[in-house]
Amino acid sequence: MNEALIGLAGVFLGLGGSMWTTIWANRQHRKALTDERLTNRQEEAAYEIRKALISVHHLKHTLSDHEESGGPEELRQLIHTIDTYSMVLTSAELRSRLTGATQIMWYWHVLMGTEGHPVWLAVNDATECVGAHLRGEPLPQEPPIVRNLREEAKDLEEHE
Repeated sequence: MNEALIGLAGVFLGLGGSMWTTIWANRQHRKALTDERLTNRQEEAAYEIRKALISVHHLKHTLSDHEESGGPEELRQLIHTIDTYSMVLTSAELRSRLTGATQIMWYWHVLMGTEGHPVWLAVNDATECVGAHLRGEPLPQEPPIVRNLREEAKDLEEHE
């Protein structure tokens, strides 16, 4: 009888250990899948943001007219693309820099009094930031002119 109890206890210990190992392995697997999905979403978002920034850069000749409020419809769509994909990024610093860039792009027609075109300054900074992010490097320092434009655009947005 004593041997039977010891054997039964061994079976329960083995079963408990096996269940715990299975549960732990399943949790690790789910975490790995979640991490992989997040990484894939971030890579896709960074790619789409980069594509939108390139497209904005190609609008160079159409954004020289100060008369058009906010720019052509294509610029608006590209800004929305950048804003939408930015939400997926886990880096708060990168999201903030991209938000600043899109604020400048929204108000480019009002911010024209600076040195250089506001959209190109914003696109260049955003492109540098996305590139650093993709390389796993720290984001570059925000150029003072871009910071000034971003603050001015933020003030304009708050007063609308």
